[in-house]
Amino acid sequence: MKRILSILSSTIVFGCSNPHTFILNDTKENKYFVLELVNQAFDENQIDKSPLIVINGIPFEYNKKQDTILLPLKKSDIISLDFLNKNSSRIIYNEKENDGAIIITTRIQN
Repeated sequence: MKRILSILSSTIVFGCSNPHTFILNDTKENKYFVLELVNQAFDENQIDKSPLIVINGIPFEYNKKQDTILLPLKKSDIISLDFLNKNSSRIIYNEKENDGAIIITTRIQN
C-alpha cells in the first residue's frame, strides 16, 4: 500500500510541475523556439516553473497564474537566450519569489 501511495504521489508531483509554456509571436514553425529551450533548462534544474523573463535587461511582467505566456518577440529578433538559477537571479534582480531567470537579448529595433 505504501508503495502504491508513493508512486501515485510522485506521479502527481512530477505531472503537475511542468513549466509555463512560453511562445513567440511568430510563424507556426518558430512559435515554440523558446519553449524547447525553457523545457530543457527546466529538466536540467536550471530554472523552476515560473522564471523571471528579462528582455534586453528589462524584466517582462506576465501573469504567473496563466499556463501560456506570449512573448512579444520573433525568433529572428533573438540574439541569445541564457538562464540563471534561483540564487543568481535573486541576487542580480532582487526578486524574492523567483524561480530562476531567462535572459533574452534581442536585436535593437528603431
